[in-house]
Amino acid sequence: MWLKVEGIKDLLKSLWEGGSFSGSPSFILAEKLKFLKAKLKEWNKNSFGRVEYRKNLALEQVEFWDAKEKTGRLTMEELEARKEAREDYKNWVLLEEITWRQKSREVWLEEGDRNTGFFHKMANAHRRRNNVDRIKINGAWLTEENGIREGIANAFRLLLSNPGDWRPSVSGLQFDTLESLDASALEIPFTEEEVFNALLGCNGDKAPGPDGFSMAFWQFAWDFVKADVMCFFKEFYDNGKFVKSLNATFMVLIPKKAGAEDLGDYRPISLVGSLYKWLAKVLANRLKKVVGKVVGKVVSKAQAAFVEGRQILDAVLIANEAIDSTLKNNERGILCKLDIEKAYDKVDWTFILTVMQKMGFGEKWIRWIRWCISTASFSILVNGTPTGFFQSSRGLRQGDPLSSYLFVIAMEVFSVFLKRAVEGGFLSGCRVKGRREEGVLISHLLFADDTLVFCNPSQDHLTYLSWLLMWFEAVSGLRINLEKSELIPVGRVENMDELAWDFGCRVGSLPTTYLGMPLGAPFKSITVWDGVEERFRRRLSLWKRQYLSKGGRATLIRSTLSNLPFISCLCCAYQVQLDGD
Repeated sequence: MWLKVEGIKDLLKSLWEGGSFSGSPSFILAEKLKFLKAKLKEWNKNSFGRVEYRKNLALEQVEFWDAKEKTGRLTMEELEARKEAREDYKNWVLLEEITWRQKSREVWLEEGDRNTGFFHKMANAHRRRNNVDRIKINGAWLTEENGIREGIANAFRLLLSNPGDWRPSVSGLQFDTLESLDASALEIPFTEEEVFNALLGCNGDKAPGPDGFSMAFWQFAWDFVKADVMCFFKEFYDNGKFVKSLNATFMVLIPKKAGAEDLGDYRPISLVGSLYKWLAKVLANRLKKVVGKVVGKVVSKAQAAFVEGRQILDAVLIANEAIDSTLKNNERGILCKLDIEKAYDKVDWTFILTVMQKMGFGEKWIRWIRWCISTASFSILVNGTPTGFFQSSRGLRQGDPLSSYLFVIAMEVFSVFLKRAVEGGFLSGCRVKGRREEGVLISHLLFADDTLVFCNPSQDHLTYLSWLLMWFEAVSGLRINLEKSELIPVGRVENMDELAWDFGCRVGSLPTTYLGMPLGAPFKSITVWDGVEERFRRRLSLWKRQYLSKGGRATLIRSTLSNLPFISCLCCAYQVQLDGD
């Protein structure tokens, strides 16, 4: 918000260049950020803060000149003073709106359309929904504020700690490897253009991490900070290190559903420091190019997430095609929907670094990744108050630009296991027949951690799959949560309850959903609209339409609501029916 204030760029530049610090480039940057943060707090207190109060003062000035005009004609000086008062009031109104928009986290709607009431309502709604006044951890209720904060911190300290168990090595597995040119491309020196483009690719209004600076600050201040930033990138390139304080992380808990009570009902999201996020974005952009270039090699064709040229829709269409082919050919099968427990939080670091080494990633790149994931420290934000920082010894951060790509690489081990099981005859997969009689064999589909496995309705095959899941947990630390997983019969499977009981999970049924879209729905079924309608109603209820201007409502429909039915329509043939609602 304060970036909109007139003259702020000159102030920031003078403060940035005014401090004198010595040390490594990353240390100097960390110290400059601390210095700038302290000065901005002082400036905010003395000259800028209390936006609503200053807006009201400006309004009083406007009302004063308007009232005076009613009693007599204003002089030229007084007319100019009234004009300045109106401009001042207008600026404070805009700043107030920006403040509440940022607090609301509603990034689809821009400020300037007088939607302050809407932003205010949304910010308060988010605050109420995210507030934790009591929580259940390991079956015990905590209601006292300090107890809640301490209990949550201890739970995540345990979750992110490696138990130190012995793990089998994946060194014996065979992976397709990167070509030397691709591996070398990851390790070339960082350029100013590459660093700046990564900065422009960041959302400036996302919540800041412990350093207190959003990416909007760096975008705004690029002209006078780029020399220091490029020295920081050169330090990391040469030494593979930066000061650990830049890798501090706030972790916030976002409820997965209304009425969340248990700690497991909350999703942990990491707010990483802005400089680290910038560096991770540059590394992620490099990794994305390499992963997209070697489609079907390092990343298998079963993985549809975070690979250029692949979409979420691909996995849903292929899964529907496999189900349809099985039913049309009067065959039987089982669709296993598997849920990975605390997927990002339990990834073993040694495992993922070993996998990258086996895939042909260079030593410098692996050293960079090791530093990025192993130097993170965490503080849990509970109702806006941080706990003490602690170190982690496993896991990837949701909110780190690198994490999604590293997790996709980790899941390649699962694909290798399944491939070997199919080749050995322990699992069958599903053969989708097309024009060619032999068809295409599909054993599994992945979208990051959303996993589907196709197999025969055989006790032996499910036993082999169960062993495979245990081996995968042993090497990676990733455990399948059987309580949230399900076996879905495709066709007529007589002993489904018995198979599910032995496997350890519940029985599902078609139609169901996968990645939020219909799976196995009958042709032109009306019921598949139910999910779309429910999402419409939920969004409209949350957005409080009565607080939006007409322009805001139009933007809402164009930018968000119109996409809800569009994506679903791409994967199913729908029959349209209008009702009285």
